[in-house]
Amino acid sequence: MEGKNKQEMYEQKQEAMKRLSKYASVINLVLSDYNRKSTDETMMIKSFRKSNIESTNRKTHSENLENIAGFIAEGIGLKVPVVKLMARYHDIGHTFLGHSGEWWLSEIKKNIGLGYYTHNSIGVRDLIYTHHVQDEIRDSLYAIYVGEKNDEIQEEIEQVCDDLWLIFDGINSHNGELSESIYIPNFNKTKEDAEQELMDCHTKEGFDKRVVPATTEASLMRLCDKISYIPYDMIDGLREGMIDKLDTEYMDVLVAILTADKKMTPEEAVIFINTAVTKQKYNELAHKLQFIFAKDVMQNSTKEKTAMSGKMSEYMHKLREINNKKIVNYVLMQEDHEVYPKALEELMQEYKEIMIKENMLRHLNGASEDMRLSEELTEKYKDTPHINFIKYLVRMNRSDFAWTETMLEQAGKQAIEDELEESLEVAKKNKTVSFAKGQEKRSRRIRFFTQIFEEQIVHMQEKGHQLEEEDYEKMKEFQRVNSVPKLYLGKEESLALEFGAKYLASLSDTEFMDLLRQTGKVNDVQYKSLTRKYKDIDLKKEYMTHSQWDKISAAQSQAVEKGQEIA
Repeated sequence: MEGKNKQEMYEQKQEAMKRLSKYASVINLVLSDYNRKSTDETMMIKSFRKSNIESTNRKTHSENLENIAGFIAEGIGLKVPVVKLMARYHDIGHTFLGHSGEWWLSEIKKNIGLGYYTHNSIGVRDLIYTHHVQDEIRDSLYAIYVGEKNDEIQEEIEQVCDDLWLIFDGINSHNGELSESIYIPNFNKTKEDAEQELMDCHTKEGFDKRVVPATTEASLMRLCDKISYIPYDMIDGLREGMIDKLDTEYMDVLVAILTADKKMTPEEAVIFINTAVTKQKYNELAHKLQFIFAKDVMQNSTKEKTAMSGKMSEYMHKLREINNKKIVNYVLMQEDHEVYPKALEELMQEYKEIMIKENMLRHLNGASEDMRLSEELTEKYKDTPHINFIKYLVRMNRSDFAWTETMLEQAGKQAIEDELEESLEVAKKNKTVSFAKGQEKRSRRIRFFTQIFEEQIVHMQEKGHQLEEEDYEKMKEFQRVNSVPKLYLGKEESLALEFGAKYLASLSDTEFMDLLRQTGKVNDVQYKSLTRKYKDIDLKKEYMTHSQWDKISAAQSQAVEKGQEIA
């Protein structure tokens, strides 16, 4: 029976893919209004630090991915129009400054117990709850068939709108940063499952890496994303001067890739690479690598799974490993880490104060369906740097507000449970307190919990009590009742901070920098430094990896006295 149900669900998804393919052009027309990915938006190379106009940006990456995914999809018999839609909009949720902006916002949220941000889930969340694109698509489809509104047409349109979750699933599940070589879809996944996964991406750390796509079309995104960005990370490193040549480590893996299909000898591969680099025919080298990767996927995939051969997967991920070591780390400049997160926290606090001062949350929560804010409020802030934030809130709708409330409730509960569990493990001497830059509040909460757990454990041991799992659960419950209410933000503050963070996540690179300059978070001297080109920087002196940055706070955090009031 289980096998039959799985087969039935697979067939249902195949029918849905046919319907979505038929109306892909209409869906694309609606979604295009919300896809602002442009030539000034960061891929790996920060847009403000680019020195070479050809270095990859978010727009060129998405176009490249669309071509690769469409090519493979056609070769293995998938629905090409749907695959292209998923590819074109897979990064629709990327924040300013690429993964760095996403990481900074996520770390700030984690520090105060508000969950996480991942670009895949932000994009889907905005499409469904902020923009209500499913309603726009429905209206557009009905407009096409004006005069033909018979029951059959109406039923098909409603089915297409109900099927849209499969495209959203392709966006939400595209994160392919792990090193898998085979992706087998979860054909049993339902729309309700996908909705819960979207919530879990916001509330559970690292959950976005564990989402299993519902279709083979969506599974293809995970491989194609890597096929698109890995060769171009290397190429951008050459263009921006982060590497001045392809050394032996690079050459070994590149030759292995180029000779894998036996169409080149090792000697010919070396000549091809050196010619491409010497003559700066970088696209030619990148496209050759991508074509070999794509052909390998076509040869190893079916309509039920997408896969790359074990050997080719090993080569591709080795190339990524070298890129990360020699190029990607250099993207993370020390001054970026010093300026941007601080500015983001200050802006979130300012937005929170505005919302609470103006009683905006109460108005939004009790408003009618359109939830329009007062025109007087827009007028009041029209000459301030925060006017665009006010306009952003004016567009708030009921479902967006309600989903955010639910998300914050679940994120808060998850943060409490995670921190209680970590504190208990520290108290039991199974681990030490983890420290990370920007996580000082979280670390202090954990130390606070740990101290109480340690006192309780010692007290019970002195009485000769053999501690069982039930005792530890009682300890955690004691903390939930007595300590938790004092250490975490209330609902109103949490909502205000989240809406501030969500607005900031919606900004492009240019909009974000303009805001920082308008609000005085970045002065002229800082702006000049933050926009220095990579080629003008002593990268080995100034760069800083996330892990290096995390370690800076350890000594400072450990020096804070236990039991210090939680700020």
